[in-house]
Amino acid sequence: MKYDDAAAVRAAELVSEHDVHTVECAFPDSWGALRGKRVPSSQFANVARGGFSLANAAFSWDPLCGIFELDFANAETGFPDMICRPDPSTFRMLTWRDGTGLVMCDATDVHDATPVPLDPRHILRTAERMLAERGYTVRVATELEFYLCDESWTPLYPDIQCYSITKGAELEHVMVDVRRKLEAFGIVVEASNTEYGPAQVEINVKYGSPLEVADNTSLLKYAVKEIARQHGTRATFMSKPFKGFSGNGTHLHVSLWDSSGANVFATNDLDSGFARNSLMRRCVAGLLVHQPELSAVASPTINAYKRFEDHSFAPTHVNWGGDNRGVAIRCVTDHGTATRIEVRTGSADANPHLLIAGQLAAICDGLDTAHELPPMCEGNAYAPQDRPKMPRTLQDAIGCFQAGGLMRRAFGDVYANNVVSLLQNEVDEFGQQVTEWEKTRYMEVS
Repeated sequence: MKYDDAAAVRAAELVSEHDVHTVECAFPDSWGALRGKRVPSSQFANVARGGFSLANAAFSWDPLCGIFELDFANAETGFPDMICRPDPSTFRMLTWRDGTGLVMCDATDVHDATPVPLDPRHILRTAERMLAERGYTVRVATELEFYLCDESWTPLYPDIQCYSITKGAELEHVMVDVRRKLEAFGIVVEASNTEYGPAQVEINVKYGSPLEVADNTSLLKYAVKEIARQHGTRATFMSKPFKGFSGNGTHLHVSLWDSSGANVFATNDLDSGFARNSLMRRCVAGLLVHQPELSAVASPTINAYKRFEDHSFAPTHVNWGGDNRGVAIRCVTDHGTATRIEVRTGSADANPHLLIAGQLAAICDGLDTAHELPPMCEGNAYAPQDRPKMPRTLQDAIGCFQAGGLMRRAFGDVYANNVVSLLQNEVDEFGQQVTEWEKTRYMEVS
């Protein structure tokens, strides 16, 4: 990426104008957690121009920063530096903490300033460029779900009251602050509502370019957690935090636009049937072919696969349909400029940059390859049907990722090998644990 020196100068000027004492320079790691450095305002002009160094282990550790041997980073390589370069166009003032600005960063090679192949922002730019080469720009939007809990991680109320204005009022001391501060920060929140779990919330982010929306989704999660703590509560985007209740998902809405600024899904060029736009149908076919492989990045944790239960509003089959919240791919048709595809397979604990990049790569394959579109699902999306099931464990998803090859072709061997190693380490770590369930079930009777 080329950096605009004038934008860097302007970002430094904003620091001075807004009486900023600290700038947070952040980038998403492989898991989607924001990493980086806090820079005193007096040093930010230098950082804006030249970046700062960090160990490349930041892209190859586990969610708790445990380091193990990978091809990309290991003891033999010495975990060398990379340079994190602020993207000055992303500079904003935090609205939930005084005197602090934030800028997103890109990770580059210390020698030649080329992108680090594991940088999620670089991977998403690559996917966006793939669609641009095919003549399309992309607009995406995300819907995220999370639970609001007390200090002991108990939901703030015990009931399931989906869409309830009355129960939602019990969360408003937090949520009104979330919506107002995100809006002032520049993240447009279209709506929020209670969901199908106790004190579970869904929040809808306005559509935009893939990188903008992925950055905003990462920053939303960061902001929600901190604002919740300011109110003596806690927020979790863990995929399945509570047995017997709904899991947390990330639903992704996607539309393609041509050079004239028209939504190419909006016109019907087929005479009959549902989804009468041939281009939309090609994209859906590509998405369906690759959902098993993409589970590895859409649901990257052991816990995420506990979300995929029948009648849970999370898909269990690789299917598609119309206005049906049980399918994997939902098509919103005949809505003019709002006509779009909704991908419902993502978990809330996914890295949004990698989640979006993977789905865009699948859409590219759908445009390039005449995959057969199976019959749409009508009625109960969880009933037995002639469609593959979504992977049921992270180990299954790793196998689908390795067998698929789409992500390796789109984003390279270094990226693909890193994904497999990171996720296999999670499986292996979990396999060594002795859980409370095992003790309760077996300790006395064995």
